Amino acid sequence: MSKIKYHPDTMTLIEFSAGVLPPAVAICVAAHVHYCDQCRNELLRLDQVASQLMKSSGSTEISVDLFKRVEEAIDKIPEDTFNETFSPAEGNFPPIVSKLMQGNLQSQSWKKMSSSVEKATLKTGQSEYEVALHKICAGGKTPKHGHGGKEYTVVLKGSFSDEMSVYSEGDFLLREDGEEHQPTGAQNGECICLSALQAPIKLSNPFGFLMKPWLRINPI
Repeated sequence: MSKIKYHPDTMTLIEFSAGVLPPAVAICVAAHVHYCDQCRNELLRLDQVASQLMKSSGSTEISVDLFKRVEEAIDKIPEDTFNETFSPAEGNFPPIVSKLMQGNLQSQSWKKMSSSVEKATLKTGQSEYEVALHKICAGGKTPKHGHGGKEYTVVLKGSFSDEMSVYSEGDFLLREDGEEHQPTGAQNGECICLSALQAPIKLSNPFGFLMKPWLRINPI
């Protein structure tokens, strides 16, 4: 397993632990946690700290104030207090992804987005984000594009790069509204990513309007 460089921020992990993330975002965090020892152990810490704080406050709800108190409390607890670890499920993909796929990669309804990219939309029962698998062929380039909303991405297999970095198995990325990039698949094999897209992408190419029918998002 490759070394993971990109992770959800602390607030995202706190919200995941508290169960208040939007479902599509929680799916991406769960997929990342499958690969990432660091974030699994951090969630154990957060769960224990939040439980202690809720007991001491008598609260049954997670509030913004409690989030802040959890963050402040984390650094005060000795590292050796947390020696439990999660065991990732067997298999190539995270359990949450395998469940949503309801089959293998070949059985998905792949749609060609460009000469290098295919997409298979996953049914998640929510309507805020489109959750999908994206496949980039070896050495393939996606069209350069920007974002009209948030896009969460977790690399499930292989790797890709853009103008900013190289991203490998398990890496968790967040692209914000207005950010622009052009992912390129690694030369040594196809790259498969899980993504949660809040709004359609915006192609930078002046002829991007020709691809509009393929750029719609489909939250299901």
